[in-house]
Amino acid sequence: MIETQVRDTNTVGAWLTALGKTEKDSFLHYVKNSTSEIESYLYARFLRPGYSGSIADLSAWVQEKYPKQDLRKVLLIEIDSLKMDIDNVRDMTNTGMLDYATAATKISVLQKELRSHIQAVRQLTDGVDRRGLLLAGADRCLRELMNSFEDSPTMADLLDDASIVVWSTIEREEKT
Repeated sequence: MIETQVRDTNTVGAWLTALGKTEKDSFLHYVKNSTSEIESYLYARFLRPGYSGSIADLSAWVQEKYPKQDLRKVLLIEIDSLKMDIDNVRDMTNTGMLDYATAATKISVLQKELRSHIQAVRQLTDGVDRRGLLLAGADRCLRELMNSFEDSPTMADLLDDASIVVWSTIEREEKT
């Protein structure tokens, strides 16, 4: 579990009370099922009224209400353990506790598992990075458009609708 120092979770609480029931339920469902606090932060900014507090406050609130396990950290710890296991098998071979054929088989299996863990970490990191960049780009673009057309209520309403469509499209594309 990721541990964060508790910051001002009242900021998030005050924002949640300002949301309508549909938006609040949607946000809570998203946060509960999401593995990324950054995605939760970006999702919160897409809602109306959008979250304007700090990411640190939202992260603290998420960890307080819906603690997340850092899967990347778990995999990295397992990678370190696998490397130690491989070293132990080699040491056992050098001391005569294992014959070379058995050691070769064990090392081969451990190395295969090690490579799969490394690949899983890469995929996890690449997926999170890609998704975060897409969401941050979409968020920035829509914020700039909203600032540009803040004097036009009709355009603001259309941009609100567009932000929901953008978010839904990104969500759908990631699931496929």
